Amino acid sequence: MEQMGSLSAEICRKLEEQPWFFQAETICFYYPLGTETNLLPLAEKALALGKTAAFPRVEGKEMEFYKAASLEEFQEGSFHVMEPVSEIPAAEPGRTVLVPGLGFDRRGNRMGYGGGYYDRYFARYPECFKIGIAYEVQLVEGLEPEPHDISMDAVVTERGVYFCRQ
Repeated sequence: MEQMGSLSAEICRKLEEQPWFFQAETICFYYPLGTETNLLPLAEKALALGKTAAFPRVEGKEMEFYKAASLEEFQEGSFHVMEPVSEIPAAEPGRTVLVPGLGFDRRGNRMGYGGGYYDRYFARYPECFKIGIAYEVQLVEGLEPEPHDISMDAVVTERGVYFCRQ
């Protein structure tokens, strides 16, 4: 687990170095589950810089992002994932969304958890800048997307930022 903590810290550093981090007014994070990359320190930094940090909440078959005033205001929600208690939606066109997954390829294809929540979200908000978050070992070759799958614009690992060709 200590190694995962240091890898998560390196991924946060890589994300923080990107121009879009400073340009974005709203960044949509996720609350880490299990071995997912922990981006909460970066969310805290975003809040300290006056940015809106938003987190997903599942409502039926859909997922929406809600503003978090602090990282203390969460409760267990769908699928045992921590969700914001806030009722204030994060509504900014062109928002940056950081996306967890089980695996990604360099074309931006994502292997998720099978619920389709992110795909449906991106179908509703195609202007989002979609960034897959993974450890380098989660980069795989030859993911075959389904017709409804929406690929990432970039994938960030502890080793670098991979901009994806569509």
